[in-house]
Amino acid sequence: MYGDYPILLGGESRGSLHVYPEGLMTVFEAAADDPGSLLRLSVYGGGAEGYLGVMAPAGSGRVALRKRLSRAALSGFPDPIEFAAPAGGLPAPRPMEEAEPCAAETAGGPEEEAPPAPEPQPPPPSEDDTLWFTTPDGALTTFDGRRSLVALPAGDVRLPSWAGGVERVIDGRKYVVFPR
Repeated sequence: MYGDYPILLGGESRGSLHVYPEGLMTVFEAAADDPGSLLRLSVYGGGAEGYLGVMAPAGSGRVALRKRLSRAALSGFPDPIEFAAPAGGLPAPRPMEEAEPCAAETAGGPEEEAPPAPEPQPPPPSEDDTLWFTTPDGALTTFDGRRSLVALPAGDVRLPSWAGGVERVIDGRKYVVFPR
C-alpha cells in the first residue's frame, strides 16, 4: 500500500499521492492542481474505492490533503492502490439479472456484438461520503467541514427522550446525530 500514486483528474495525471507509515498510522499526503471546484479524493484499486476526504486550497493554484488513518479505518481500502481520483468514480455493480451469461450458456449460439456501455457518471456527494470514527464508548464522531458531529445509536440509554437530533442510517444501523 505504501508508495507514490498519480491523482487522475479528467483522465490526466494532475497530482500525486504519497502513502507512508507513521507509527501505527498510515499517512496519505496528496497535492494536485486546483480543479476549480470541490474535490473529494478517493483511492482506487482492484475495483474498490477508499474515501480520503476533501482537498483544501494550498495556494499557487494547488489543493492538498493530509490524512492519518489507523489500521481499522483502512479495513475497506483497496490494497494494492492503483491511483487516486475524485470520489464516486466507480460504476455501481450491476444487479444479478443483468449479468452477462456465462460461456457455457452462449456456446454454439450466434455471436452478437453488445452495444458499448455508456460512460459512468460519478454520483453526487452524499451522506455516505462521511467518514465516521468509532469512539471507545460506542459513539461515532466526524467533522463535516464546518463542525464536529456525534452519533449515538438510536435507542441508546444515554440518549435523552427530549433530544432532537437527526436520525441517520450509518453502516446499516440507526443513529441519532448531534452537533458537538
